[in-house]
Amino acid sequence: MLVSILIRQIIIMALLAGTGLVLSKKGLLSAQGTKDLGAILLKLIIPCVVIKSYMVDCTAERMAGLAASTVLAFTAYILAMGISWLVYGKRHTIENFAASFCNAGFIGIPLVQAVVGSEGVFYIAISVALLNFFQWTYGVYIITDSRDAISLKTIAKNPVVIALIIGLVLFFAPIQVPEIISSTLGYITGMNTPIAMLLMGTYMARLSPDKFFANSKAYLCVLLRLVVIPAVILLAYRLLPINDEQVLMTAWLAAITPVGVNICVFAQQYDCDYELSVITVCLSTILSVVTIPVMFMAAQAVL
Repeated sequence: MLVSILIRQIIIMALLAGTGLVLSKKGLLSAQGTKDLGAILLKLIIPCVVIKSYMVDCTAERMAGLAASTVLAFTAYILAMGISWLVYGKRHTIENFAASFCNAGFIGIPLVQAVVGSEGVFYIAISVALLNFFQWTYGVYIITDSRDAISLKTIAKNPVVIALIIGLVLFFAPIQVPEIISSTLGYITGMNTPIAMLLMGTYMARLSPDKFFANSKAYLCVLLRLVVIPAVILLAYRLLPINDEQVLMTAWLAAITPVGVNICVFAQQYDCDYELSVITVCLSTILSVVTIPVMFMAAQAVL
């Protein structure tokens, strides 16, 4: 049942991405429009998703689940970064970054919403926050080869980190959010999946087929991100003393998502191989249509 829901959601997301591709090819979604949509998604919609997910009653069960999801997410990122470092080190910065960081925000949240439900978004929010933290520390260090480029001030100003703090305050403090605010946040969060997938389609539209399929460097990176790293994470999850199925499946769905789109932002900002970054995102996203259901079924059998 869960697998069929997952496959259905992946097909819907693929159709939305295809729509974005067509809009971009037809000139109806310009490069500036794509940039603006990306900013809205990163600075407004995803933070609102995080805040909305924590507007629930604080219970002992949820607090235990929050602690467990933090352990699971932290474990997944440490393993991903460690394996990527062993394979690439500082020799291939884009591939290292791409293999290390998943797409927990753009793709993970919509998948969790569809498969696990709104309660799952509560647990994946910590994964999204940790993703941003590690990208702006380890990720920046890998790309720039300089610790000086790491800015704690930048991390503190990150919209997702700020949203997590606000969400945790709302969760632990007896604060009743007015219904009109809650409804407004609901409308904003409803835009997450459509806009994220439209943007994914515009990234795909920028690449010619020959460049897309001829770049052999991207294949090893994508294999690591979609198969090797998830397999190691699954083994680690099996060994951890965490038995909450909802929390485990939420963390697992985040861990098996393709390359995070933020790599394109970092590649542009730090003058790295932007074309390769786009290829890793698009190629891994396309192949994840197959790997995500397979990995999900593997987890159901093992966990």
